[in-house]
Amino acid sequence: MAHDSELAGRIQHTEVGPTADRDRVLDVLDECVEYGFDGAMVQPCWVPLATERLADTDVSVCTAVGYPMGGDVPLTKAAGMRDAVAAGADELDVMANLGLLKSGEDEAFRDELETLVAASGDATVKLMLELGGLTDEEAEREIEYAVEAGFDYLKNSSGFGAGGQASVENVSFIAERVPDDVGVKASGGIKTAEQARELLDAGADLLGASSGVQIVTGGDGRDGSASDDGDHEY
Repeated sequence: MAHDSELAGRIQHTEVGPTADRDRVLDVLDECVEYGFDGAMVQPCWVPLATERLADTDVSVCTAVGYPMGGDVPLTKAAGMRDAVAAGADELDVMANLGLLKSGEDEAFRDELETLVAASGDATVKLMLELGGLTDEEAEREIEYAVEAGFDYLKNSSGFGAGGQASVENVSFIAERVPDDVGVKASGGIKTAEQARELLDAGADLLGASSGVQIVTGGDGRDGSASDDGDHEY
């Protein structure tokens, strides 16, 4: 099937639905290879399967920790991150405890960010900012602390709940506040090639989407590229 290979190379194709079974995950992994997606985003339990299936390909194995609420204690998240890396994960998207940030407990929040970066080891680590649930002032503090802690990418949203959807405005908000060596990932509600290009133009380096095949082929979404559980996107 004809598709936009340049756009595919910026998409982390996602299947994180709670009822996704082995066959569904394998389909997504094979789609990543077929279409040339940047990465396959799966739940931590499927990282060993993804590592095996994607061996000898250019597709990164991606997973997330602390998703979608971020309320696990830092050592629990750190253990999950280390387990994922040991199982073969190349990239980790992680959620911090936003309740600490919103409570003004900035020292504890910053300590957690440092713990998470340390636990990522050699893997690429991205922080889910959840901009949809923050004031501009809170978002600016989180971005500042995340950059200082050493995150490789900052991401507007988990694509779940209060995080909200990707928009030109919130991608630009991040891009304008990070140094050149920190990437930006957009996630949440990305369904079309037009949306994807607008977000890339706004400063996104990567896109997280469960509709990856639909985006790069111009399909109608009935190709199985989106999870039956809804839009769960890292």
